[in-house]
Amino acid sequence: MYHVHVTTTIDAPQEKVFALLADHERFIRGPGVKCRLVTLGRGDRNGVGAVREVKSAGSTFTEEVIEFDPPKGYAYVVRSLIGPMGVPTPVHHERGWIELSSTGTGTHVVWQSRFTMPVPLVGWLVARVAGSQIKKAFVEFLAQAKGDLERAEAPPA
Repeated sequence: MYHVHVTTTIDAPQEKVFALLADHERFIRGPGVKCRLVTLGRGDRNGVGAVREVKSAGSTFTEEVIEFDPPKGYAYVVRSLIGPMGVPTPVHHERGWIELSSTGTGTHVVWQSRFTMPVPLVGWLVARVAGSQIKKAFVEFLAQAKGDLERAEAPPA
């Protein structure tokens, strides 16, 4: 099982951080990355049952939200992965999750994901390579969210 673990602290209230991180289309974006909501969640458009499609680096991930607990976090599972050649790629995604906690002046964010790539003989290597790319993407998404939120919270000059 490969485990990705990324943390940051954002100088913004927990409710605002959650609102951005739970809004899939606003949060998961960047050069060469597109996210769209395929199925609305129950109770909240981004909540439990929401299905999002993330296109990045030529791959398409279909993910479903399985837990939704504002403003503390949410969890999701990758239901399918289409690789860069348009071919389904075997993946067993245990779960991915984002946890938020107040630091008093801001919000501590922890984003984790656990998965395996059940490919005979080289699955461990494929998971390791994919894991490093996923970690890089998580860091970039959180840095972008941090910048957006902290600019919004900054007092006028």
